[in-house]
Amino acid sequence: MIDRLPPPLRYLTEFLRPSYDGPVTWLWFVGSSRIALLVIVVLGTQLLTARDGLSVVLVGIYLGALASSLWYLIAVSRQQRVIPPVLTWTQVLVDFSVVAVTISYTDGQSSYFTFLLVIVILEAGVLMGLIQGFVFATLSTAFMFFQALWSIPHEPDPLLLWYNFLIQGIAFFFTAFISGYWNQRVSRMKQFQREILDNMNSGFLITDDKGIVVAINHSACAILNLKESNVAGLHVDGVMRPDSATECPVTTALRSGRDFTSYEFYAETGGTAPKLLGLTTNRISDSHGHVTGLIASFVDLTEMARMRGELQRQDRMAAIGELSAGLAHEIRNPVASIRGAMEELAVNLEHPDMIPRLARIAIRESDHLNEIVTGFLDFAKKPSRGYELVELRTLLHDVKAKMMRLFGESGNLRINLDLPGRPCEVLGDGTKIHQVFDNLAQNAIEAMGSQGALEMRVVQHADGGPVEIHFEDTGPGIAPDKVARIFEPFYTEKPSGVGMGLAICMRIITAHDGIIQVASRPGGGTAMIVRLPQAPRGLNAAQEGAAPAGRG
Repeated sequence: MIDRLPPPLRYLTEFLRPSYDGPVTWLWFVGSSRIALLVIVVLGTQLLTARDGLSVVLVGIYLGALASSLWYLIAVSRQQRVIPPVLTWTQVLVDFSVVAVTISYTDGQSSYFTFLLVIVILEAGVLMGLIQGFVFATLSTAFMFFQALWSIPHEPDPLLLWYNFLIQGIAFFFTAFISGYWNQRVSRMKQFQREILDNMNSGFLITDDKGIVVAINHSACAILNLKESNVAGLHVDGVMRPDSATECPVTTALRSGRDFTSYEFYAETGGTAPKLLGLTTNRISDSHGHVTGLIASFVDLTEMARMRGELQRQDRMAAIGELSAGLAHEIRNPVASIRGAMEELAVNLEHPDMIPRLARIAIRESDHLNEIVTGFLDFAKKPSRGYELVELRTLLHDVKAKMMRLFGESGNLRINLDLPGRPCEVLGDGTKIHQVFDNLAQNAIEAMGSQGALEMRVVQHADGGPVEIHFEDTGPGIAPDKVARIFEPFYTEKPSGVGMGLAICMRIITAHDGIIQVASRPGGGTAMIVRLPQAPRGLNAAQEGAAPAGRG
């Protein structure tokens, strides 16, 4: 916008626009220090003019300066990052006027308050820039020149008077150079960092330790459909909002003290369809190890997710081949145990007391082997093509009853249902979907140690969008560095687990054109979220056996 202006107007606009880009805390410090210094000046002026007292004009100027300083503090408290240029210029000009009038009223060039001009120049250089600092240094020098001319008739040694003026002028311009140069170097460094970030295709977002956004690049605004001018100063929860009403992963990383790596979740994007984002967070710490902020980098994976879904539906054999090595490794251990038990049995037939123990080992490992093979076959099996209307509310009531029978004896387990009042139907294999819900509910209860609260709720969109089934527990949660692996076959944190449960759940939901993901609940715990396409309205019984559109 500024680049389109004629050169004179462009230069004037750049001159009038302050270039301070530091923390708001410093502006609070400057505003508070200004009021404290004004009080000291008023008291000092009263002492120096004790016989005559303060004039009405001087009192009016001091009251105006106090009002201006209070206005500045109020404006700083309302602004998070950007202070209006008019406010900064007004405040510096008021400060210069107060100091000039005070010096004129208290012995001119010999006044005790001449050093305050150095502070005003320092303020102009730090808050506004190098050129502005030299402008106020020039004004201060010109003002002291006229004060020197006024003092010549009353000064017995004019040479000492002009020498004092020379020292003051050098101090003014040296102060302007130091403060303006510091402002310029900081501004150039920030501009360099901004140019690097804005030329990256990935979205970058920087927050402080409270989750307040302090910087965001162009790509991040484009991905999230935001205006950069409206983002700075907002909490990250209002900028990066998960589509499932769960806690923002950036907030989770700050709260838990652990970073996410390649974490995928759906985020709202200002009225358009939710986008699948791949997020990585890196906390920023000071020299004492205290977290001072966080850098979040993310990319839009929506198109990649669509392509990934196509590959999953069209290339099942490739997935089975990748499982072969893991399956062989899992089978080797129980087979070795069975072989060892049989060898022991062969050489210890004369010891009947050992036979029951060896038989139990063989039976246990055989069951474990059967569980591994069954899980592999369930994962590799081609999904059934016989689909029917599945009422999710009835299915979740059945899941709750089953879980209470299995785990409700302790009396410390609560299972809550939050279901819509109208029918909620999907098209699919009811047995398989029931298997997924059983697995998710059981995993949540086991993670809580069979105590705590499990909430199963359904979110049904009126616009025909996917139906969401949430399984939210109050357990310890899943570490951010483990989130990306929990759906991998044969990956488990359980001592006796096979690691196929969530992989099979993912396989079943994917076959139903749905998705399943994990998120952190606000305040702790885990939320497993299943999204399935709603059944088309008016579907009749003759159409139930047909697979949903788009399924191969």
